[in-house]
Amino acid sequence: MINDVSLTRIAPFDLPSDRTVVRARDIAARVAALPWEGSGRIVHVAGLAGTMAALVARAVALASRRPIVLVTEDVESARRLVDDLVFVWGTRTGETAQGDVLLLTPPEASPYADVNPDRRGAMARLVTLFHLSRRLPWRFLVVPASGLARKVMPRAEIDRHSERILVEQEIDRDKLIARLAAAGYLRVPLVEDPGTFAVRGAVLDLWPASSELPARLELLGDLVLSLRPFDPSLQRSAGPETALTELWIPPTREAILTPTAVDRAREIVRSLSDAANIPSSRARALVEDVVSGRAFFGAEGFLPAYYQLETLFDYLPEDALLLIDDPPAITRAVRDEIERVHTDEAEKASAVHFPFEDLYLEESAIAAAMGSYSALSLHRSAVAGGTELADLTRFEMAPADTPSLAARDQSDLERAIGAARSSRGKHGALDPLTDRLVAWREGGLSVFLAARTETQAERLCSLIRHRDLPCALRSGPFDPVLLDTAVRGGETTVVVGPLAHGVIAPAEGLVLVTEEEIFGRRAQRAKGRAATKSKKPFLEDLRALAVGDYVVHVEHGIGKYLGLLHKDIGGITVDLLVVEYASADKLYLPVYRLNQIQKWAGGEGTPKVDRLGGQTFSKTKQRVEKQVRQMADELLRLYAERQAVPGEALPAADDDYRAFEATFPFDETPDQARAIGEVFKDLEMPKPMDRLVCGDVGFGKTEVAIRAAFRAAQAGKQVAILCPTTVLAQQHTLSFSARMQGYPIKVKSLSRFQTKQEQADVVRGLKDGTVDIVIGTHRLLSKDVHWLRLGLLVVDEEQRFGVTHKERIKQLKRDVHVLTLTATPIPRTLQMAVSGLRDMSLIATPPIDRRAIRTIVTRTDDAVIREAIRRELARGGQIFYVYNRVDGLYERAARVQALVPEARVAVGHGQMAEGTLEQTMFDFIEGRYDVLAATAIIE
Repeated sequence: MINDVSLTRIAPFDLPSDRTVVRARDIAARVAALPWEGSGRIVHVAGLAGTMAALVARAVALASRRPIVLVTEDVESARRLVDDLVFVWGTRTGETAQGDVLLLTPPEASPYADVNPDRRGAMARLVTLFHLSRRLPWRFLVVPASGLARKVMPRAEIDRHSERILVEQEIDRDKLIARLAAAGYLRVPLVEDPGTFAVRGAVLDLWPASSELPARLELLGDLVLSLRPFDPSLQRSAGPETALTELWIPPTREAILTPTAVDRAREIVRSLSDAANIPSSRARALVEDVVSGRAFFGAEGFLPAYYQLETLFDYLPEDALLLIDDPPAITRAVRDEIERVHTDEAEKASAVHFPFEDLYLEESAIAAAMGSYSALSLHRSAVAGGTELADLTRFEMAPADTPSLAARDQSDLERAIGAARSSRGKHGALDPLTDRLVAWREGGLSVFLAARTETQAERLCSLIRHRDLPCALRSGPFDPVLLDTAVRGGETTVVVGPLAHGVIAPAEGLVLVTEEEIFGRRAQRAKGRAATKSKKPFLEDLRALAVGDYVVHVEHGIGKYLGLLHKDIGGITVDLLVVEYASADKLYLPVYRLNQIQKWAGGEGTPKVDRLGGQTFSKTKQRVEKQVRQMADELLRLYAERQAVPGEALPAADDDYRAFEATFPFDETPDQARAIGEVFKDLEMPKPMDRLVCGDVGFGKTEVAIRAAFRAAQAGKQVAILCPTTVLAQQHTLSFSARMQGYPIKVKSLSRFQTKQEQADVVRGLKDGTVDIVIGTHRLLSKDVHWLRLGLLVVDEEQRFGVTHKERIKQLKRDVHVLTLTATPIPRTLQMAVSGLRDMSLIATPPIDRRAIRTIVTRTDDAVIREAIRRELARGGQIFYVYNRVDGLYERAARVQALVPEARVAVGHGQMAEGTLEQTMFDFIEGRYDVLAATAIIE
């Protein structure tokens, strides 16, 4: 229990008056004193909040030196707890790393569902089980509640099919290749993904699922000369200083086809087929699927055919300590999982399947297994009651005198910042944070603000310093020693680390705040292996040419490419490109004259082939050259006028902008950050900007426009966002409005989706200056739209506007900043950018794992469709149901409606009237429908 002096100092932070308040180290000392032999020893503590579970786990690990198994409610909370542990323990690891913090995630799909096995998930799971089975060092194992119930591959099988390769070890290369294939590794020409290998003579490239990078084995006969990691994108080995001395290779599949396993599987599946009384043809096909190891639908449910499965508890050391994070939630999660699987099994009663007990543990068995370990139950609030129950409930029942950690999460801070942003505007958004920083410091607490990147940490520290508060920026990975050595009541410290939860822990003398709790939730993106991928070139060359493509020769015009021909000319074999023209005439072009042709890119449809040696193409070129000269004169005059017209430079970015950019829910890619910097540099110059931003769909062009619009509106200028379709305009309106929420910036939309009165109000607001940002279609180019102080024009997908609209855009361009966004620039625009008439920024770096995408391949199954839709509805999401034939689409939509009566279903396809389709898409975007049954038109 903390002493009276400490209580006096931290009393303003609402310590509970009805129970003993303890530090994490006091609980850790009590747990460390427990002997691990025997069962039923449970230590209860209340007052759990925020990242306290990780802090308690750290204290227990330091005090007891025992491995700790942390049980959470679900997979998402498990991943967030891994982040917290990585932060407070000071190690870089995760689900597939060998290190101090391990994560075990069970299969997401039910074993009774007819879905395709998840290879990536199986590899991650086997890496953790391999780590446990080999008794490699670890401190923390995080597992969701469902992982306690689901049985796993036997430990002996993982040991038997794991490999360890040492430098200067003699190996049988052919046997190693065979064992890799049996363990699930795929043989490929180039190793670019985990779980693959390639063989090139005396060189063996291999990417174990447990490694962040693949390794290259160089052999001399049977001797391993070297082991070096290499870059999968460049296929180049690192220097000798990175050489490895050993390489662990865990299996990548759970069903390993040894002769014993195959014989066992054949016999058991035949027996199950006979019991289910299915036709012999279906039984033979099922047996063949199982014994061949194919990834057939429902394969994960047949894992018991190969060997008797074990439980996670079979992998744990005897002295492991269980840390139960919120026991009531875990009990509910286990019971829900068991009930769901029993229901799934009942639906498969007439099909071939393994019984529940072969795949899962019942609650009583889980409780009994947990009871053989010492346990620490962390409660949000203590519940009085006995502890003699036989099932998991006994981990919930805490005595009335349970001590408290007296911790609180940062939900109050999040709500206060949100309210301040709405009520006080941009200048007061961070007032709640600064008020609390002062109070925490005066209360004698050590305060750490955690950002996930160096850039975000610098922004945060700058904002705090500009409010005249002391702040220290710690660059590099967070050192957990600071948690123990920081001076209480000193300056606020901004650190870099993956903290998922903040906490106010008066008993620890500590406050942790995450950047998400200040600026809003951010999408977590993986670092490391995905970041090493090289950029895709923006312009493709003739390597993309295929037989049958149309090409354009500089002299002869359009012809059809027929392929390469090897021909002997004067005793020398040369490579010739064959191009066919009208009347079956052929042109044979030596490969060293490739510069004379290029792939035809004239749009959709089939072009008219020119006649070899004819005059048609030369006349076409002359006509086009004349038009191009006229266009060039016009463009040069326009851009000369723009250069001569003095533009109004925007003021430099201030703290309000830095707070705004920190709310971006993703980390900027390098190209995106560069594009933003180039746009801002142009905006701050005393001449009109004309910049083209090119990037693929989803690469972050819209965020560039949002930040530029914010800067312009902040400087008192109006902004026009011009979109080619009403649906795109509505999407941009939602994006801009969400990002500008809480700031005194008025965002409006102008398109045919507005009533005449609404359009008139927006037009009036543009004229009198009350509308700051307007997003619309070509309606913005109408003659009745006038501006009070237009300062920035953003044109999205310029190539989709007609000639008349582009003429109007030119008029607007003369004296305002212009930002053009496109994924596919028209040749003229691209040529102007390349030649220097327009500035260009290229975003060629894709976002890294911006969303965790889960792909499940399955047969058409009403139960799977119903479950998937209901899961998405439960989390407040929407669903696309794609069926790429108009014929039958309405029947599919009706089927979905019958499966999920509570869902609101709409239909969209290309044969609908344009206005009807747009209205349907608009309603779906607005959330008036839950499911959109559509063809591929949604792309």
